[in-house]
Amino acid sequence: MTIVTQQTVQMKQVSRGNYLMRNVLKHNVVFNEGSKGDAAYILTEGKIEISGNIEGHKKVFAILKPISIFGEMALFLDEGVRTATAIALEDSKVIVVTKEDLEEFMRESPKVIASIITVLVSRLKTTTRKAMRVPSIGLGVVRILDLFSTCGKLELKYDPTVKTLSETFVTTPEKIEQYILGLADQGLLAIGRDPGDVRIIRIHERDMLNAVMQKKD
Repeated sequence: MTIVTQQTVQMKQVSRGNYLMRNVLKHNVVFNEGSKGDAAYILTEGKIEISGNIEGHKKVFAILKPISIFGEMALFLDEGVRTATAIALEDSKVIVVTKEDLEEFMRESPKVIASIITVLVSRLKTTTRKAMRVPSIGLGVVRILDLFSTCGKLELKYDPTVKTLSETFVTTPEKIEQYILGLADQGLLAIGRDPGDVRIIRIHERDMLNAVMQKKD
């Protein structure tokens, strides 16, 4: 195996071609959301965090371990703009796969292409399931609160509820609070404090979902 050192980047011979093997130190950024992307990465050592900015707040989408491919959408989208940020959580090694490499893979390594397609299809299925499951964040919040009321749980601690809902629907706590305040304005719940002075949500309408749908009609 031939190794040629070029500053912090090493060039190694992989399979039949030459591909960049990049060393990424802990806390270093592989790429930033919104930046121009022209390569995918295969994580061979270490750990990579994939995150994005959702309404001004950082949201962690995944923690990757070897062997994982990430940043692959840059190989397929014409604009090539990164939709997430990749940061090393520990010293890591990644193989850089450019569009030119992809074309070579397509000609000579159908198994590699099949692996990339499998990753893309899996992520698409996950995204589609989430989109179909929750037609809107507001309605999703109502459905969860309605489930609690149906089970007889009419009081919820405010802060943990807001935090969990924001993480579930990949949005900000402020956005969840807007939906909760809207439900309070409709008289479907109230925001108060329990005897221990802990902020709580009191659900007034046991069939909240039906009440909201009737108001829409």
